[in-house]
Amino acid sequence: MIKRANNSSTLKARGPRAVPLGNSSSKSPLPKSSKKKGNQSSLPMLVAATAVVMLLLLSTVFFLTISSTTANSSSSRTNDAVPATPHDTGSSANSKALPSEQEAPPMAQKENSSESAATTPPLLAQFRHDFVEKYGPDAIDWSKKGARPFGSMDITAQRLLAASSPSGSKKFVMAFAGYSVTVGRGNYFHESFPFVLQKLLEPLLKDLLSLDLEVRNAAIGGIPSFPYAFCTPHFLGDDADVISWDYSMNEGNGAAVMESYLRLSQKALHEKQPMMIVLDKNPQRRKLLLDYAKLGILHDGILLSRAGEVIPKSVLELEDSDSKPVGLHKWDDFGAPQGCPGKSSWHPKKAEHEFLGYVLAMHFVDALERALEMSKSWEEKDSFLTHTDRLLLPKPLMTPADNPEAVTQLLYGHKEEGDSEKYELHDLSCRTSFLPAQDHEKVLPSIVVNGLAKSKEFEDIMLERPDSLYQTGWVLDVSKIERDTKKKVEKCGGLGYIDMKIALYGTPESGTLRMWLPYEGAKDIGEETSAHHYFDDLILCEANEKRDDFACQLDRDLTITAGGEAGAGEMMN
Repeated sequence: MIKRANNSSTLKARGPRAVPLGNSSSKSPLPKSSKKKGNQSSLPMLVAATAVVMLLLLSTVFFLTISSTTANSSSSRTNDAVPATPHDTGSSANSKALPSEQEAPPMAQKENSSESAATTPPLLAQFRHDFVEKYGPDAIDWSKKGARPFGSMDITAQRLLAASSPSGSKKFVMAFAGYSVTVGRGNYFHESFPFVLQKLLEPLLKDLLSLDLEVRNAAIGGIPSFPYAFCTPHFLGDDADVISWDYSMNEGNGAAVMESYLRLSQKALHEKQPMMIVLDKNPQRRKLLLDYAKLGILHDGILLSRAGEVIPKSVLELEDSDSKPVGLHKWDDFGAPQGCPGKSSWHPKKAEHEFLGYVLAMHFVDALERALEMSKSWEEKDSFLTHTDRLLLPKPLMTPADNPEAVTQLLYGHKEEGDSEKYELHDLSCRTSFLPAQDHEKVLPSIVVNGLAKSKEFEDIMLERPDSLYQTGWVLDVSKIERDTKKKVEKCGGLGYIDMKIALYGTPESGTLRMWLPYEGAKDIGEETSAHHYFDDLILCEANEKRDDFACQLDRDLTITAGGEAGAGEMMN
């Protein structure tokens, strides 16, 4: 059943604003529109938030109308949209240093006793032996420091058993997210540490649990955890058993942004309650993860460190010889051919990606061994995954950025009715054309009614769009920097990379872009056609790209009408 809003009004967006679709006191954030050359704007992502439980797709339709307008006046830019990741203002009331391993939540580990060695499957014993052969006598110590677990190893083992059970999917899914470090810039895509992990772990899971392993590297260079976190099912899939983020060199020193990321990702993927891997050395963020494990929000996870944080510098600087572990040879060599882009000093080289993959594999070898032990008495009814009630969260442990209350509720949750200590998050419905993606249906063109330029001649996203195409409508495009960077990579054969920041771009000549908002909540669809009856918030996100002062500004160059509702929105800091 398709219902369309029969009323409309215009909202003149004054800055990165929200279109308030709830009651008059509920305003939502509308992150800033992105710009291109001249007077263009881009819309890479649209997110609708609703307070009801999201169960299935219902085709209730409302209209979002976006028009480009000319403006000669200039206005000052305000703070960045969605918590300002480079300048995170979040702070903890009790920001202790990272607890020692003794203080961390207990993670069951198999003792290296003669009895355990006697029962260890030969495949796992051989893997550990090969690891020490490759990285030397200190390898085990480095792996423990490099992948510090939190939560319960038994939960990780249960994940493996649940996937391999008669009613399971027979597939274990690891979905990695983050920046260019995780993408593997400077190396071939398949040399990035997520795929190293897959290569090492895949035969073990297949032989010992008849379990397939699927690893997804959904990292996007230069894209922070917001607005990425609003669309985790789109990028990572809704079936991920393990997810991650890479905070190793971006997003400031606070932990408030990461707290919102883990809350939103656990909400969006609550059916699986995924394990969390975080590449980071920040003490405050690491402590936050341990605290969430103690609270039972995160059941299991890994604090992953870069190699230079666990392997002595004196060892890494040794000349390649018999005295240096073979796994550390060619430590300063990237995997991509000479002259290829991405070989920045902060990007891990090929050997470090391999080390990170091995370190993670060592942790999952321990979990696999534990799963084999538990399999003798474990039943599906014992799995923690059978307990999937709605996710109730504690009060945020960090101090959020200085945003309006509606924005803070969107990022961290609102108090549950009648309980001031429990918080619940809105359901989110996302549409974006950023790549990589697991969902290729919920993309921006899928909700466009009219106003989109179409040309078979320019279906290849790498072809530069002429101004004449922009005069026929809004255009699926990428920024000049994005296209130029991709062209440099193509000269090296592409290196296997799949990330791409595709957005909808428009100029004043592009005219009006008309879109419908699909309702995916649980309310019965009746005769009510008012948008605020079904939606609380609407968020438009900008492409993360450099642009000059002459580029389009959302606060002066766009007129927005949503569901016939008009009014001022709120900024996101």
